Amino acid sequence: MTKKFSNLLLGLLWLMTVTLATTFWMNIKYGFNIFSAAHWAYLSELQAYRTDIKLDFYISLILAIILGLVGLYFLARPKMRTFFIEPSQMPPPPQVDTPNIFNLQRSVESVKQQPDEQTAPRAPQINITRPMSPTGIPTPQKTPPKNNTVYVPAPKITPADPAISPHLAEISGIFEMAGYIIKPCTRIGKLIKPVVALSYDQTIWVCSENVSGADVLDALQTLIAVFDDTLGDTANDLTVRGCIINSPDSAENSELITTFGTTDEFQEFMTNHPNIKPADYDQDLFDAISTYIGTVTNYIGKQ
Repeated sequence: MTKKFSNLLLGLLWLMTVTLATTFWMNIKYGFNIFSAAHWAYLSELQAYRTDIKLDFYISLILAIILGLVGLYFLARPKMRTFFIEPSQMPPPPQVDTPNIFNLQRSVESVKQQPDEQTAPRAPQINITRPMSPTGIPTPQKTPPKNNTVYVPAPKITPADPAISPHLAEISGIFEMAGYIIKPCTRIGKLIKPVVALSYDQTIWVCSENVSGADVLDALQTLIAVFDDTLGDTANDLTVRGCIINSPDSAENSELITTFGTTDEFQEFMTNHPNIKPADYDQDLFDAISTYIGTVTNYIGKQ
């Protein structure tokens, strides 16, 4: 009973391991959360509209299922034990010259009276006694530690990275007041801790301060490349925009990047362009996109 219970626990542990590994792989590779009902609903919509989905997406799911079942099989299958029994080396019975029943009985009795030569003698028991601890040995005197003053150098103060926006919290607050959803991100390309915001119309804003237009454009291209690799043609439904506050190279406004001189100008722009739900707003679809964007920013930030 204990062995069956142990096998059950091992099976559950194996399934949990395969499930966590599959979740980690699907999140990193495809931005797909297998525990999210919204993601499955979004996948079913893509399949219903016959949208091209990468073949290795399905291969990953099938391999995960096969791996889980194969592991359960090896854990649950009965283990056959093989016993090797050495044939007893009994002395051969004496030969009987005549088929006399009395001679046969005597022969059998003589065999029973012979000592069992194959029985190995018992090994003598060895009593191990621990040696007594020696007495009369003087205990060494411990030298008291010297009271020396240890000089501890003062910690070095690392100057702040100029690439990090000093008004990061203020920029995030402006986006949140305008109704946008902030997605934490530690790094995109050359931008360190940019503000990434998502709107209801599936627009992703990447905003930073004191950076060049080329750095912001490089960050947008990084996001677009990840979207194309993981979503395919569905990536066309997402819009990527960038904004710069106090650009050092006086970058001009373009279709992708909007520049502002101060945070006040940026706040005025966000006040005039709040995040409003469109007429065809779908809550489940937006939740799936929001989870996907968070996965992408987390993955890019670790590169």
